[in-house]
Amino acid sequence: MAKCVCALISSTLQVNIPGRQGKIMEEVCKELVQFMQLSSRLEIKLTATKNVLALSGAPEGRKFILENKNLLEAILTLTKDKIPLVVKDCYLSLVNLSAEDYFAKSVLEKYNVVPEFLKIISDPNSEFSHQVCMIMSNLTRSNFGSTKVVEIIFNDKSSRLNQLLDAFYKTKYNKHGASLNHLASLFTNLTQIPKARSFFLDETKNHIQRLLPYLQYQESLTRRGGIASMLRNCCFEYESHGWLLGEKVDILPHLLLPLAGPEEFSEADTDKLPLDLQYLPSDKTREPDEDIRKILIQSIILLCADESGREFVKSKNAYVIIRELHQWELKEQNSEVAEECEKLIQILISEEPNEGNLMNIDIPENYQRISETS
Repeated sequence: MAKCVCALISSTLQVNIPGRQGKIMEEVCKELVQFMQLSSRLEIKLTATKNVLALSGAPEGRKFILENKNLLEAILTLTKDKIPLVVKDCYLSLVNLSAEDYFAKSVLEKYNVVPEFLKIISDPNSEFSHQVCMIMSNLTRSNFGSTKVVEIIFNDKSSRLNQLLDAFYKTKYNKHGASLNHLASLFTNLTQIPKARSFFLDETKNHIQRLLPYLQYQESLTRRGGIASMLRNCCFEYESHGWLLGEKVDILPHLLLPLAGPEEFSEADTDKLPLDLQYLPSDKTREPDEDIRKILIQSIILLCADESGREFVKSKNAYVIIRELHQWELKEQNSEVAEECEKLIQILISEEPNEGNLMNIDIPENYQRISETS
């Protein structure tokens, strides 16, 4: 019966008869919700959740679910079912639903799901941490979602963000093999908000230092990209630049290393580079993802916002790394990354303005066409 109801929903969604569609949908929704109760027989309940999962895979199906409060609440209720297959279907449906922007506003305003979701992610014995990580990542993409979740996290006395970081750092933290890579995306989204950035940039802690190595984490593009984006967000806190560039964090070599290739430099140029970038192996490869390379360059640009930052980056001879990267990006026809390289190169080769204002930098005439001279 549940399968018939769900099939009817799918077919009715394709019908556009004024008045009729809404009435049919209301009736079939009531029947479907009846099947999705904790007390329902397993075979009925599982058939219903499988079909709801299928519905959530299409835009019109997601719209239908989100417009029917009772159905959405039935999905949320069955995440507490005793049968793992039922629970997994419900979480996968929520992953799909959370891809819609209006889902976050609806759920975060009406249902207190965040504390439970964060608890599941932090639980090493949870079978559903991976799915819930994706849901939380989706919920926090918007400014509204990230603001709401940051508010909930910092009003919670359980140090939940520290627990999430501990889970992120530990290899094989989850007993069921959940990678928790999407926590990196969650951290990125949370650091859209100044309060979360302040947490990660706490100079009495070592959050940033422990996250920097993940820029080289080849096992997961999601983890590398998430941490790169999170660091870029943190670079918007200009008052932390001195600490980030200083010895305690030493962020610049970590940002430059993925951008460096196998090119050899003169001894004079090599000596000016940070130690981690001197004499790289002949088989050294650059970060393969175009978006991550762009994010890393943008982070360095942000660190050049004031005179002391620019002088520091120049003193470490970052120019030669970016110059070679720029030529490589042009050969690979990666125009967007090449443009970011040009912006940074113009900063690094320009004469410093008297007032130290980045927006007023005057680029020497012989460097105006960077693609021809570098």
